[in-house]
Amino acid sequence: MQHKRTATKNPQTGDQTSRHYARISATIYRTQSSLVWNLAMSPKSHLNRLTTHCHPLLRACLVALALCTSLPTVAQDTENGEQLFLTFCARCHGILGEGGEGPSLKRAELVHAPNDDTLIAVIVGGIPGTGMPGSWLLEGKDSVDVAAYVRSLGQLPPEQMPGNPAAGELVYQSNGNCSSCHILDGVGNGIGPELTGVGLRRNSEYLRRAVTNPDADQPKLVDRFRGSLNAFLTVRVVSELGTYEGMRVNEDAFTVQMRDLNGELYSFEKADLISYEKELGHSLMPGYNAALSEQQIDDVVSYLMSLRD
Repeated sequence: MQHKRTATKNPQTGDQTSRHYARISATIYRTQSSLVWNLAMSPKSHLNRLTTHCHPLLRACLVALALCTSLPTVAQDTENGEQLFLTFCARCHGILGEGGEGPSLKRAELVHAPNDDTLIAVIVGGIPGTGMPGSWLLEGKDSVDVAAYVRSLGQLPPEQMPGNPAAGELVYQSNGNCSSCHILDGVGNGIGPELTGVGLRRNSEYLRRAVTNPDADQPKLVDRFRGSLNAFLTVRVVSELGTYEGMRVNEDAFTVQMRDLNGELYSFEKADLISYEKELGHSLMPGYNAALSEQQIDDVVSYLMSLRD
């Protein structure tokens, strides 16, 4: 008599398999929301990160989910971004992002913000050691909207140069004697602001004002503890050894360091000084209205605008 052999299922193996697939399903469910969001923001990097160390079956499921799921678009409201920009940013960067106390934003590439993530980080957190403060009021979607509006400014046509940059370079090197106080491409003295790449940071109006009336606008830097500071403050020190005038390099409660027009560095103990004055609103740079013609000023401004490397 032949006995019919019936297939029997090992309960333990079946339970293990069920639990295995249940874990995979649960993992997919838990990661679906974050996967969809991250893929919407940066598809390639987040998908690679998620699937690098996955079980092959789970990896296949995640990739399939990424391909089949309808990804939401992160809405960017440039009108809201423009209104927030005018409120928080235009005072320094200009109404159209043309620059002023802050750098011009009318350029496709921003030095401190090569992509949207870093641009949002700069908007919210600022740039340490510069005049760019952060604005915690612009966290969340508002920062995304402002970033979108700032990117749109980079699509505007660049400013027209008022003169001849080649002629302006000659004036910079001769009549202006600008390298005696400014460093450009590693050449010159660091008494005033460095001019390497200044055309990326400043617009023509600001540059003209800096050449003709340097007292009007002086670069600022932001300290998280002391607020906005003049980056090139003129100081006058009187000690038993004489009178010194120059640019403040550093200062604390007990000492002050300065650099004079010859580039010499000095350090003084405040307790030993006869007097110490801060000349707010005064620049060591002379105005060039009298020294240069209108055409020469146009040429120098154009040369400075051309310095974009």
